[in-house]
Amino acid sequence: MKRFVAAVGACALVLGGAACSGVSFVDGVTIVNDTEYSANIDVTSKVGDGWLLLTSVEPHSTTGVEEVIDQGEKWIFRFDYVGKYDQEVEISRRELAQNDWTIEVPQSFEQRLRELNVSPPP
Repeated sequence: MKRFVAAVGACALVLGGAACSGVSFVDGVTIVNDTEYSANIDVTSKVGDGWLLLTSVEPHSTTGVEEVIDQGEKWIFRFDYVGKYDQEVEISRRELAQNDWTIEVPQSFEQRLRELNVSPPP
């Protein structure tokens, strides 16, 4: 249900309330988090037409999101830890497809949180 609401909300945001019939989707995106921190993950396109909340992923876990709105040739993922720090990663659609639609929470995300003296969750 959460994914459906996100997709409908994204359609309303992206298309200004127009019908979603012209929106294309990819089957799914997998997020791998090998860090000590949970992360909220959003995605947008190179056009920057608004962020779409994908999911949250716990430390040392993998989460899949089905039927994600296709962001086009450039996908920008934003990884956020409870508003303490966020990091963006840009990846081409081609590279994402070559990686079997899998993206990893960057290790630099964890490193920066440690530099900011943010303790990992218990």
